[in-house]
Amino acid sequence: MITLRLLGSIKKYCGKESIIIHENEIMLSNIFSILYQNITNSKHIDKEDLLVLINGVDLSISGTDQKIKSGDIVTIANLIHGG
Repeated sequence: MITLRLLGSIKKYCGKESIIIHENEIMLSNIFSILYQNITNSKHIDKEDLLVLINGVDLSISGTDQKIKSGDIVTIANLIHGG
């Protein structure tokens, strides 16, 4: 199980705080597809404008397409967000 934790306006657009993915392993690019499928608001979200943390570590440190494993927590928020 992988947890997709949503913050700020991403949470608002999806209408929930988190998405549970029942997979043992998935590529980050597939997580974005799942995120987009859960957006209930018609507003377009560009993945280039998102802050992505994998287990609390900024994605930019480890590369663009990561393998996400069961037990991982992927946190997603807009780059521009309130404190």
